[in-house]
Amino acid sequence: MTIKRILLPVGAGESFEALLDTAFHLGERLSAQVMGLFVEPSELVIPYFDITGSEETFALVDTAQQSRREAVATAQSSFKSGAERFPHVESVFRSVTGDVEAAFIRQARLADISVITPPDPLEDGFWGSRYWIDVQNATLFRSGRPVLVVPPHAVKLSFETVLVAWKDSLEAARAIVAAQPFMALAREVHLLTIKEGDNAAASLQDVEDYLTLHYDEVHSEVISGESHQVGKLLLAQAYGRGALLVMGAYSHWRWRERLLGGATDYVLREASIPVLMMH
Repeated sequence: MTIKRILLPVGAGESFEALLDTAFHLGERLSAQVMGLFVEPSELVIPYFDITGSEETFALVDTAQQSRREAVATAQSSFKSGAERFPHVESVFRSVTGDVEAAFIRQARLADISVITPPDPLEDGFWGSRYWIDVQNATLFRSGRPVLVVPPHAVKLSFETVLVAWKDSLEAARAIVAAQPFMALAREVHLLTIKEGDNAAASLQDVEDYLTLHYDEVHSEVISGESHQVGKLLLAQAYGRGALLVMGAYSHWRWRERLLGGATDYVLREASIPVLMMH
């Protein structure tokens, strides 16, 4: 797999700054295009007042439309600031009006990877702001493409070491394929699995045998841990190695993970490093 287009959802605030730097840094290393996408919902947000005349109504509509134009201009300006810092990276900005999730599904399927931020659980909604929920749903669950999740204040992406979290699942197998451009840049590739049953070591050895056909420095390790601590263990291992963490996302039903606890949900909430995920 070759990465030639990186989809960057354009937003605002400190979380977007981390996304911006990561996406362009990745584009520079991989000689890939960075496509910024800003989606303005079709509905105009008009505050409610007790008004009786059409002039007042028209004035509110004009104000809402002006706010929309300003939002697009702000998004384009934010994206342009990143493009100017990386003049050798090809970039393009697109602004569309419509359903946020549908727009990101369409563009993410035509990109090789999306770079997103996890929704902030302290914002409105069960799991963060509505806009970033729609972005996550589109890119992680419905695009069929890998996603690089970049938390706010994330450390700079390292290409020296890649840590692959392995379990015998479809999602983990897809994650390994998605991570190959990153493993090609790395000096070391580490495979890690949590011991669950008697077949963990054999399964991990099979994966190591496969990856050694592609890369010189591949190391594998089976560690012990409780199932409800998998996410915490993975992050600890990645932090200790200064590695990019690669993992399959939501092999269980995601609402079950959120209610009962799961590795994907824990990593999305707690990671302070970029994480490559594939559903």
